[in-house]
Parts: sequence; structure tokens; C-alpha cells
Amino acid sequence: MRIKNIKLREVFATNSKKTIEVEIETEKGKVRSSVPVGTSTGKNEVSYILPQEARSRLVFMKNKLLFQDFRTQKEVDDLLHKVDSSYNFKEIGGNLALAVSSSFLKAFALNESEEVFEFLSKGKKLEMPRPICNVIGFKGQRDVEEYLLLPVHQTTFKENIEKITEAYLKISELIKLKDTAFTMTRDLESAWFTRLPIDEILRILMRVSNQYFLKIGMDFAASRMWDGKQYYTYANNNLVVSTEDQLNLIKTLANKFPIMYIEDPFCEDDFNTHAILTRQLSPKLICGDDLLTTSTKRLKDAIDLKAVNAAIVKPNQIGTISDVMEFVKTAKENKIFTVMSHRSGETEDDLICHLAVGLGCEYIKLGISGERTVKINEMLRIEEKLS
Repeated sequence: MRIKNIKLREVFATNSKKTIEVEIETEKGKVRSSVPVGTSTGKNEVSYILPQEARSRLVFMKNKLLFQDFRTQKEVDDLLHKVDSSYNFKEIGGNLALAVSSSFLKAFALNESEEVFEFLSKGKKLEMPRPICNVIGFKGQRDVEEYLLLPVHQTTFKENIEKITEAYLKISELIKLKDTAFTMTRDLESAWFTRLPIDEILRILMRVSNQYFLKIGMDFAASRMWDGKQYYTYANNNLVVSTEDQLNLIKTLANKFPIMYIEDPFCEDDFNTHAILTRQLSPKLICGDDLLTTSTKRLKDAIDLKAVNAAIVKPNQIGTISDVMEFVKTAKENKIFTVMSHRSGETEDDLICHLAVGLGCEYIKLGISGERTVKINEMLRIEEKLS
């Protein structure tokens, strides 16, 4: 496949920050792909460059992209790694690399007159991932970052997303009864924002999860709470704990409430304590995000130590579609559940939906309201096509 033109434009993410969108033109038409902007980012993610810098870097790469006949996605991504041989795309930026890589993926699918999820699956039987949805959040604070709801079983994605939507609306009513300062405020992902203590929030979630046959998830994003030496700080709960205390706190909560999913419970380099928690709370899902940063190398380290049994997949943490595919493949080969995930500063691009389905991820992590419905609605369309 040859491309006729490639260009970059600056667009806005849902957190009102500028990001980039790359558009490719082929004989079959035009495709475009934009890149989200993360708020809580792991130190091991690929480099990010400003949109105006990305424009000049694309000019530098343009001839290499225009005058080559690409046959596979890997050829495109190998070229990106050749242009920037650094481990973290510090020269061209991981965000530009992903915008180019994902645009080519869409172009390859268009060339075959297929949807992206169809192109990725190569005719394999597909199943819809289960949703994991952020319903209460604490963005910007040193505290539990997200409280989530997820289904135990799935007949259809549509049925589960309807349950979580109803539970989300019910949660706001229950928060009002406990938090007099609550004014229907929502965070960047449209999750409800409340300063209720952890136990109160979990009691509310337990009530709705029982009503709607759901389970609770918690994303601690613990690296944000870690002081770099000894302690984790829960600012809203006026609590400072050691690593051992953090481990015991999470185990206590997991035994007291119907918590099925725990993400980044310890700082991003603490593989060993993750492994202890995974062993002690199995079969609950202990999921690595900042711990793994969609890096196959870090995933293999986690596999060796049995540090997690689930892994977040965020394409803009690693930079190319081929790297994402390798990460998912490695996880699956080692019986680690994969969770395709949105980011706090999203765009209207629905590529993660197609990646989640086409690569066979067991879960997809989404918001449940506001502009997050862009992803939910695309998942519903994909499910309709599969059925």
C-alpha cells in the first residue's frame, strides 16, 4: 500500500489540551487518527512532544512514508523505530509515532474494505470485551484515583453497559444522602466527584453492585500517593501508610467489600509487593498500568515474578500498533487478562474499541458518561455487527 499524502493537524482532547491528529490519504480514501493525553502517566511511558514539535518531526519523516510501498503494519512500525532508535521515541515522540502507526492501521483496513476490528482479527471468532467503568473519581488528589464497576458475567456488552449506566445514576442519588457538599460535580472522565471517605464510597458501591449484579473495582494509581521512600498518602482520608500497611489495607477492603478488580495498588517499580497481593487475593484481578506501561519487557518481568494477573493496554504508552499487538499476545500466552483502556484526556477517535475487540482483550476500561459515550456507542455498533 502506498499513501498519496500525510498531514498533521492540532485538535483538542477532552481535557481542553491540544493534541495531534494525523490524516493519511490513499487511493481508497482518507483516514485519520488522534492521540489522547494522559493525566496520570507512568515514568516508563514513551516520550510526549508538543503538537507544534510533532508537526516539524512529521515533515522530517514525510518522504520516508510517502515513497515506500508498505505491505504490513509491522513494516510501518519498524520504519518508525528505525527513524527513532531510542527506546522511548524521544526523538519523534511516542504520540506522533502512535498517530502515524494507527492511521496506517486504519488505511490498511480501508484498503481491504474492512472495519479495523475485522482486519485485526484475520477471520478469528470474536467476543466482546466486558466493560470496566469509572463511576467515582479523585483526579488531581493523592487518594484512590478511581472507583469502578464491572460485570461478573457477560451475555451481551449492551446489557452490561445498561446495568452500569443505571448504577452510575443511582450512585449520584446515594452520594447526595451522605455528602451535603455534593453538587453533581464530575471529574475529567465524567465520574462523580465526592470527598466521602473510602469506606463510605465502598458501601454505596456495594449497595448498587448488589442491586445490579456487578462487582467493584479500584484504581489506586499508587505511584501518585507514594513519597518515593516509605509511605503512601491518602490526602482525603488523612491517612499515611507504609508498604506493609498498604498491603493490609487493600486486603481488608477486598475481604470486606465485593471488590473484584484492583489496579496499580503499589508504586510503579514495586513488582514484589504486587506479586504478594496477586498471590493472596487470587482470583481477583490485580492489574498493572503504571507498573507495565504497555511494555512487553516490563510485562515479562511481571510474568517472571507473577506480579499481576491482568494488564492495562494503553497504545499511547508504547507508541506503535505492532508493540501493542506484541504486548497483548505475550499477555495472552501467559494467561494474563488484558484491559484495553481509555485515558483521561480523550479524543473522539474510537480506535481502542476496535483494538479491544480485534485483539481479543477480555476487558475494556471506559468512562460511563459525557464524551465517553463515543467509545461506548462504537462498542454497541461493533457488537451489532458481530451478532
